[in-house]
Amino acid sequence: MAAHPGATEGRQLGGLLKVLAAASALGTLGPVAALAYGEGVEPATFSALRAGIGAAILGGLVLSRRRPSVSLARLAIRQRALLALAVAVNGLMNLVLFFAFGAMAVGLVMVIFYCYPVLVALMSAALGREGLTPVRILALAFACAGLALVLGSQLGPEAHATAAGVALAGIAATCHAVYLVVIRGGFDDVPAVQVTALVLAGGLAISGTAALMIEGAGVAGEWLASPVAWAAIVCAGTFGAALPKVWVVGGVRLIGSTRTAVAMLMEPVVAVVVAGAALGQRLTALELAGGAAILVAVVLAQLAPRVSQGRVAVEAG
Repeated sequence: MAAHPGATEGRQLGGLLKVLAAASALGTLGPVAALAYGEGVEPATFSALRAGIGAAILGGLVLSRRRPSVSLARLAIRQRALLALAVAVNGLMNLVLFFAFGAMAVGLVMVIFYCYPVLVALMSAALGREGLTPVRILALAFACAGLALVLGSQLGPEAHATAAGVALAGIAATCHAVYLVVIRGGFDDVPAVQVTALVLAGGLAISGTAALMIEGAGVAGEWLASPVAWAAIVCAGTFGAALPKVWVVGGVRLIGSTRTAVAMLMEPVVAVVVAGAALGQRLTALELAGGAAILVAVVLAQLAPRVSQGRVAVEAG
């Protein structure tokens, strides 16, 4: 039985709003992380604490039965395997990005990383889930052009590519693309809050292990007595982890992986706006043009199935 057009549009709009809200929240992480780093918190430690706080909040909601959950032991083997894959690639992505930032200029790392919507579109098309239509290709082209304009201004003459940095940024982008593709249809029986709690717990284990291996006893530094550091960490764990990651899972399930990936490119736009406001800087004409191009890409990505197939398509289960 075909879905009612009005109900389908409502689901798509709801999913898009969730993703845009997630992108906006994640876009504030840069300035928040900078506050923590300024107080002496190392990136790996910050990543682990952020994931730990988010996992604790969501895990508490699940364990207290304030949010629905399912028994993982009763899941089909395929769903358990794909859930484990999602946990692994998300944790690996954060860790690899940490090393990429140390190997190459942050701006260059971000330019490569934020190309993940192209990988998502290719993977989804290869799996036969979402067609790579002309309109969707146009959306990706607008997205890439907008991304170059937004992040290009962040690159200085000292931003030189390195083989290690490019490789690590590419691995991070691939991990995130796999994560977004696996979410859709991989383990739909597991509620979004429970999924996110498990993903963040995995991030805590991976980033925490890396922090201990790299920093050793230095993990417990003077920042432990800093209210500013803890405020930044708590903000990152709640507004920058728990909430947006739940919204991303819900968004993918409603509008599909490719649409979600393109809409998530609002994250660097928000990051540039927030950073500019914090530093008292105005956005340049190129940054504004880049933001507009990404907005056009988001709209085109939402319209792509309808334009290519001439009918209402439900892209997520």
